[in-house]
Amino acid sequence: MLDLPMEIAAIFSRWVRKLVRRPTNLFFSLVQPLIWFLLFTQAFQAVANIPGFAQITGTSSYLTFFSAAVIVQTVLTSALQSGLGMVDDVESGYLDKMRVTPVRRASILMGKVFSDGFRIVIQVMIIIALAYVLNVRVITGLPGILLILLLAMSFGIAWSGISTFVALTTRNSESTLVISIMFVFPLLFLSTAVMPKEFLAPWVQTFSMYNPVSYVADAVRSLIIQGYDWAVIGQAFLAILIVGAVTLTATTMMFRRALSK
Repeated sequence: MLDLPMEIAAIFSRWVRKLVRRPTNLFFSLVQPLIWFLLFTQAFQAVANIPGFAQITGTSSYLTFFSAAVIVQTVLTSALQSGLGMVDDVESGYLDKMRVTPVRRASILMGKVFSDGFRIVIQVMIIIALAYVLNVRVITGLPGILLILLLAMSFGIAWSGISTFVALTTRNSESTLVISIMFVFPLLFLSTAVMPKEFLAPWVQTFSMYNPVSYVADAVRSLIIQGYDWAVIGQAFLAILIVGAVTLTATTMMFRRALSK
């Protein structure tokens, strides 16, 4: 039984070393969220002047409100790198080499997934630090920040299953990137991440109720603005659990099939 954690740790450390050797991968997925943070919030600051915005959201600052959206977008964008990394392993022949080793198949995938979560935590910490510089304060303090990081890591691991599944199916980096991005922006804009639910079109409100991005964004936002709303936080973790159960199960099945070929 001790072999499994050691194998996972070895695979995890491999991906962390790759991240250290190529730090550009860490910052690549931060470019767009940073642009959103610095430009998008300035362009749409007037949204905060809409009657009822402060009463509904708990803040008169659109920057503070939008911080949750930037964190969620960072998670979604970073999760795309999981699939690209898997394509790299396929093209380099690494998976073929692992096929003839005694390492458990589950260890390879779990080590990869945990490294994705580690990378996402670092990226979200950078976003939170930037938000602090821009005068955004997390009302729940350090415990709230740690809970935000846990939400981000969990959602990132669950979401990385999509890009990894696509990568194992297509075995092509361009296809993986294009198909994965197709999931990100529609789900982001058809959620409560960018705009309060009350300001959305009726059909978007309905869609957002079934959109996991809404639940995660609402939980992160509550920790930033309002405090510990455990009902909202619990719903977010439930949504993450459902997404993860679907995506990671499908990815595991596809991964085993890929190694058996």
